[in-house]
Amino acid sequence: MRLIRGLLFTGIAALFVGYGINRNALNEKFPFLEQTVQTDVAEKIQVLTSSEGVDLLIAPFTRPNQIDYALVEDKIMVLLNELRLEQGLLPLTKNETLKAAADHRAIETQTSFSHTRPDGTDFYTVIQTDAFWYPYQTVGENLAMATFFKDEEGMAEFLFDGWVESEGHYANMIHPDFLEVGIGVHYDGEFLYAVQLFGKQSQ
Repeated sequence: MRLIRGLLFTGIAALFVGYGINRNALNEKFPFLEQTVQTDVAEKIQVLTSSEGVDLLIAPFTRPNQIDYALVEDKIMVLLNELRLEQGLLPLTKNETLKAAADHRAIETQTSFSHTRPDGTDFYTVIQTDAFWYPYQTVGENLAMATFFKDEEGMAEFLFDGWVESEGHYANMIHPDFLEVGIGVHYDGEFLYAVQLFGKQSQ
């Protein structure tokens, strides 16, 4: 079983977390992992500067009361598959079960921004429930949380760029074993939460 976890703080604007689990693969460590504990879970924290953080101080953004989730999700999907095609990989297809589970996880991350769910279980237990049953061989999760300070497409690009700049999240997005994805977002009036749930179904 392979477990991957990463933490990335980007200025004051965003927080990113990535995690993957593969039932069949051997334990695998990526170069960014610094600390290994039980079951080969490791994490690293990086602090980066960003022009977006400066923009927040210079030109405050008036946040809307509600946003168009579909615009954010569709933009992330386009960017994700463009990245995979650049790497010579098959594009991911949308899976409605993973999408529903990602929507649920996006809401959960407002309470617990972690791969541990509010009830204390690991993220992948969401797809072991009757409501979101997904018979997986391989599954992974990327999380992002950011102050809402652009329009929907701009926020999607900002969060996606954060995932790209973090090795663990990037590895999830270009993992050749993943075939399907569900993308969910949640907005609480200040912060935008985004989830990518990657999967490959068992045969």
